[in-house]
Formats: sequence, structure tokens, C-alpha cells
Amino acid sequence: MKKTKKSVKFAAILLSIVFMLSLACVSVSAEEEVEYEEKTISFDFNGDAGMTLEDSELADMFIMQIIRGAGGDGQITDDGFVSLFKYAGFYTDIDVAYDYFAGAYTFSVDYYFDSNNPSLGGIFVRLTDPAGYRITNPKNAGTQQSFDLFEWDWYGENGGSEKGVSSIGGSGIRVYQNRPASSIGVTVKTRVEDGLYVHSQGVEFAYPEGFNADGMNTYKFDDNGKGLLKIYVNDALLATVEYDGEPGTYPDGDEGDSDILYYKHAVIKDAEGTQKLELDNARISAEYSAVGIGNRGDTTTHFDNIRLTYMQKKKTATEAPTEAPATPTTAPTEKATDNSSNATAVSGDATPGGSEATKKPDDNQKKSGNNTWIYILCGVVGVAAVAVILVSVLKGKKKK
Repeated sequence: MKKTKKSVKFAAILLSIVFMLSLACVSVSAEEEVEYEEKTISFDFNGDAGMTLEDSELADMFIMQIIRGAGGDGQITDDGFVSLFKYAGFYTDIDVAYDYFAGAYTFSVDYYFDSNNPSLGGIFVRLTDPAGYRITNPKNAGTQQSFDLFEWDWYGENGGSEKGVSSIGGSGIRVYQNRPASSIGVTVKTRVEDGLYVHSQGVEFAYPEGFNADGMNTYKFDDNGKGLLKIYVNDALLATVEYDGEPGTYPDGDEGDSDILYYKHAVIKDAEGTQKLELDNARISAEYSAVGIGNRGDTTTHFDNIRLTYMQKKKTATEAPTEAPATPTTAPTEKATDNSSNATAVSGDATPGGSEATKKPDDNQKKSGNNTWIYILCGVVGVAAVAVILVSVLKGKKKK
């Protein structure tokens, strides 16, 4: 009688295993049915002459930061491009960034920075929400400082001792044009132990062949969302930034309790793959990639033809279509302070080069549909389990 009970118990366990395997097989089958497609959102400003940037379609998915009280402005010109003046910038609405730029994406823009001070402007990728980190700034009237794209990081002004001085932005990877040095800079915002804990380090690369030093050039950022960012200028590969490691926080803010997740390890390489800089204190967003442009001080940024490409799950017949644009939040109203006289650029070695960009969806998004071995395994285990159950039950009956 006891052996029969043991057989029944054993049979129950095996049945549970078969049941769980069947659920796994169903899950794999459901995953196979998910398909992704490439989507592109483009913005050009032809026909919108005289319109402010806040009133343009760009405001549907970007947060505008036009600080008019400090002379900031963003206007669409008669030539059909946008000019940012003084304290102005914009970045991806964070809800949009979570929905569309948590995986692989490409961001490109025609860009020209009309200034000889490279610390005051630039294009940003993989930045976190600028409103997410604030700290008291004793050098700015004791305000609760946020690090907007036009905002100074106030490193040098607060006793920063490391190489280099202040520049705009508080997180992410910044690319800028250095007109006096005929170079393009790639810098990473970093976490340091002095200043307001925000600094940056980077490398400068010589202009690629055919670069227009006094006009628009196309900058493209191809990010696979898994640790590799390729930076192109006029379709020539300029540099790559590799980011990896376990995402983690920094003891940021007045209370040291910031919950923002960053990739802390980063490597900048030239077009040939030669390592130029390695960092272990990077502030590279780990959850999504907000992108944007910043401008500060008595400077002007011009841009046009913004293009964002990403992978989106295909809608089934029963799913209602949804569109990305989110309602932008209100721009900060605090008055910026210009410290442009203290700004210098970080320089480094440069090796120009080029290659063609590759557009491949993220492996987590691209389903191969080739899981035949899983079904075979499920079938074999299922048949074996049933056979064992039958043998166990029959043995129990005979010994009864």
C-alpha cells in the first residue's frame, strides 16, 4: 500500500513537470509571433519660417528649454532651419525615450555651432532626465541646480581640481565642434568627488575629409542599445563609444540618495578601433537614451533635418495603434548665469577614418523563429514522463 502511494506521489510530480514544460513551450510559441518593424520619425522645418521652436512639431516629442528671461530663443529661419540663441536646448521627452529608445535606435541631425567656444554647445545622446538630479549650488545663489542641456556643470566654479574645466550638460555623451582646433570632440559626462560631482572627459578627432567648418554637417549616432554607440559625420565613422558593466547609482544630490541608473564603464575608440580613453565613472543612461541639443552664452547653434529611427513591435489586428508624441513638460524658469570666460575644451589624439553604418535591430527585439529544438525537447521529455508514470502506476498495482 505504501509503495502504491509513493508511485502515485511520483506520478504527480512528473505530471507537474510536464505541465510546466508545456507552459514553457507555449511561451516560446507566443514569443515567436512577436514581430518588429523599423520606424522613422523625421523633422524638417521648411515652410515654418518665423515659428518659434516651442510651436513646431518638434515639441510633440521633445522637451523645450528656451530660457527667454536670460535671452534664450529658438526660431525657424527663412532658410528653413532652426537657430538656438543663448540659453536654449531641447531633449527627448522621457516617456518617449522609454517607449522608443530603450533598445536600438539611430539619431541624426544636420548641425552647425557658430562659436569659437566648444564648451558651450553640443549634441547629446544617452543622457538621463535633466530634471532627475538636483543639488544645491553655492556658486549660483544657492539654487537647487539641475543640469539641463544649456546648463553649466559648475565644476571649476565649485573648486573642481581634475583636468579640464566646466562645460554644459549633466549626463550622457556630448559631441561638439571645436572650430579653433579644427576638430570634433567626443566627451562623456562623469561622476567626480569635487565640484557638484559632475564633470566630463573626452577626446578630440580631426575633421573628416570634406567637413564643412563653416556650415552644416550631418552627425549620426547609431546605438545598438546593448553597449555600442557609433558616431558618424557625413557618413564617415568618426569614433565609437563602448559602454557596459552592471548599471548602478551614484551617491548624488544633497542627501546622496539618487536612484538614477548609469553605465559607469566607457571606452572611446577612433574609427580604426584604437582605444583613446577608458572611464570607470561615466554618467551614461542605462535605462533609455534621451537625445538632444544644448546651447549656452553668447553663442548660436543651427540645426535641421532631425531623423529618429527605432524598432517597434508590429500591431496585431486586435491592437489599437498608438503614436509616440507625449505632451512636453514646462521648461525651467530659473535664470541661467553665463560663465563662458572660464570654458576650455578637452583635447586628445585624433585619427580620421570612415566606414558604412549598419542598421540592425536589437537581438532582444529581432525574433529568429527557430526554436525547433525546444519543441523536440518538450516532446521527448513529455513522452518519457508519461512512460515513467504508467510503469510506476502498473508496478504499484501489481504489488498491491
